[in-house]
Amino acid sequence: MTEKADVFKCRECGCIVTVLKGGKGSLDCCGKPMIVVTPDEAKKLSFDLARPGAP
Repeated sequence: MTEKADVFKCRECGCIVTVLKGGKGSLDCCGKPMIVVTPDEAKKLSFDLARPGAP
């Protein structure tokens, strides 16, 4: 089950997803379940993505 504002990351490709509307089920990417990212990790990820020159 996903909750609004949860952040998930794919262990295979690194794709990051933020849930806008929670619901039943799980998020999959690259054929595998995505992992839930803690709030502290999510803040770091968003900071890294906002930096100029970040991949």
